[in-house]
Amino acid sequence: MWRERDIYGQADDGGVRLGGGVAQWRLHADHVDVAAGAGERRACIEAELLPVVVDLDATALVLLDLQNDFCSPGGWTDRSGLDHTACRAAIPGAVRAVEAARQLGVPVIWVYWYNRPDLRNLGAPTLWSFKHRLDQAGIGEQLDHGPVLTEGSWGATLVDELRELVRPEDVQVEKYRMNGFHATHLDQVLRAQGIRTLLFGGVNTDQCVSTTVEDAYFRDYATVLLTDATATSSPAYCKDAVVFNSQQCWGFTSDTARFAAAA
Repeated sequence: MWRERDIYGQADDGGVRLGGGVAQWRLHADHVDVAAGAGERRACIEAELLPVVVDLDATALVLLDLQNDFCSPGGWTDRSGLDHTACRAAIPGAVRAVEAARQLGVPVIWVYWYNRPDLRNLGAPTLWSFKHRLDQAGIGEQLDHGPVLTEGSWGATLVDELRELVRPEDVQVEKYRMNGFHATHLDQVLRAQGIRTLLFGGVNTDQCVSTTVEDAYFRDYATVLLTDATATSSPAYCKDAVVFNSQQCWGFTSDTARFAAAA
């Protein structure tokens, strides 16, 4: 028999029930509890549109594409005439997010764009995303430091500031599209470990980060976008739209200081 299926009914803590069973959230006037029935490791993260109560034992930090080809001089973004320094703005926040996750005992998941050297994992639409001109280097083509976003290449490697923070127990996920869930084992790992809340950072906010956040929302994860741990080489309004939708549709927004202060 389905338990507690009285959607929008009042729960025992006075909140309004969203969803049912162990996956339910509870909406209160001053916060949202996405950890109903959790044990001792409940914590409140100040966020928009409302503070969110999470179960730290069911929470993970997901960082996407903080790689040389996006963030470093001489990488694909830089060589394509885009502003790689704008992407680098996410790095200090990502460092703070990892430090907060370590302090709070939250697992860290690194998601990379990591393609086969023969490019057989990519179709024409994805290749077009990275090659709009005949003289532009696309995925797998050579730049000064090696092939773009290719397995084992400099461009596909984490930036120095973050590579030194990776621990053996961290999960590393190789992806082949902007969306970190598409054709990867990310969802399987999260569900196998009982993770229900995801905090996100990385680049580009309006591409790989946003598509992964949106898919996480489709899969019924609670999502929190850490706005100071994300960045994009796109115009500012592109990130603004993702922040707006993260608050209004896909979950919540916060920042690394408020994540670190979760209590």
